[in-house]
Amino acid sequence: MKKWKRITALGLSAMMIASLTACGGSGDKKESKKSGDSKRTTITFWNSFTGADGDMLVKMVDKYNKENKDGITVKMDISSDLDSQLSTAFAANEGPTMILSSSAYRFTYGDYLQDVSDVFDKTNLDKDDFIQSYLDYCSDDESMYFVPFQVVGYYMYWNKDLFKDAGLDPDTPPATWDEWQKDAAKITDANKNVYGSGISYDYAYQIAHIMQRFGGLAVTDDNGNWKANFEGNAGYEKFLNMYKDMVDNGDNPLEADTDSMASAGQIGITIGGPWVTTGLDTAGVNYGISLIPQGDAGDMNSVEVIGFGITTAASEEEKEAAYKFIEWWNTADKDGKSPALEWSLENGFPAYTYSVQDNEEYKANKKLSAMSAANPEAPTDFIVDSNFPGISSVLTDVIPEMINSVAFGKSSVDEALEKAQNSADKIVEKYNK
Repeated sequence: MKKWKRITALGLSAMMIASLTACGGSGDKKESKKSGDSKRTTITFWNSFTGADGDMLVKMVDKYNKENKDGITVKMDISSDLDSQLSTAFAANEGPTMILSSSAYRFTYGDYLQDVSDVFDKTNLDKDDFIQSYLDYCSDDESMYFVPFQVVGYYMYWNKDLFKDAGLDPDTPPATWDEWQKDAAKITDANKNVYGSGISYDYAYQIAHIMQRFGGLAVTDDNGNWKANFEGNAGYEKFLNMYKDMVDNGDNPLEADTDSMASAGQIGITIGGPWVTTGLDTAGVNYGISLIPQGDAGDMNSVEVIGFGITTAASEEEKEAAYKFIEWWNTADKDGKSPALEWSLENGFPAYTYSVQDNEEYKANKKLSAMSAANPEAPTDFIVDSNFPGISSVLTDVIPEMINSVAFGKSSVDEALEKAQNSADKIVEKYNK
């Protein structure tokens, strides 16, 4: 496979950063408390968690600084503009010891990230405890660039009260897309401004998570070259026809912000990330959460992985100090609790290790248990092969045009797929040279 280092793919990273900070908070920088002991090894740690999760991260880093017995101080800087911060630093041959970012940053900054696969040799972390598919997402064939910190997946949410009003079992969500469409038709009530299905024409990530279950990945490896798979894709055609039918029948709104409609009790079934629960909980919606129904493309667990990365600016001593912090983050205390467990319980993101998923408190959390029900061996690729560096262009330049042309009747399904293929081919060509 062709090398992908230093190729821009920040669309995905930017979206994940936005989603992680969507729960609140400003773009103001935050710093963890500093130690005055000059003899301690100091490592710098940059990330973009500017919301409530950032506040929690500050507290946890402060806790580590106070309690660790390895002579390590973590100096953390949080900024909403992490990309510019890194670009400027790397251009000056500088940078932090450690970053926390989307694993897609390996496409942009691969030349400035160290291989961290030896973290399992230099710490007591058990590689077998980490779900392998998530480690794979942070790696290429030769190196691992990130140690998982947070898994960002998409899930199905359904309004139990609307199911009950429609005569459906509120505890039995659709298991197939045919059931989704049939249930949506029963739930829709034009007099109450209620729609059975909540698929947004303006949410490329939501669309991508759905359409790949119908027709597989939009870009795949074809004997060492990248190949786009839109035109002639029977699965994509089936999805677009289903979507068009639901729009034409009035069962799916032509709205951009279906998340807000779901929180307002106007949507029967929708797809979104863990952050959707915040709006639903605040509004007091009686809802269920489950995995996205699989389709003709087979079993999959499409996600994005946020991870710890060590930059080339770090010395060997600093790298090993960073490993100590990562080890602490993933190590349970005498009560069976680790920072990784606390992070999942507090922020609602599923765990990436079996030990956290097996924790009794974790298993008692219905939301986390539902999110963790995916087959850990299922492919985690999100809409394209995980090593394809042009993912952001597919998400911003191809999928929106495709879904909009169908939603607003500008093109037939076949024409939309043909245009998407042409656009994707141009993107693919850049990486096949």
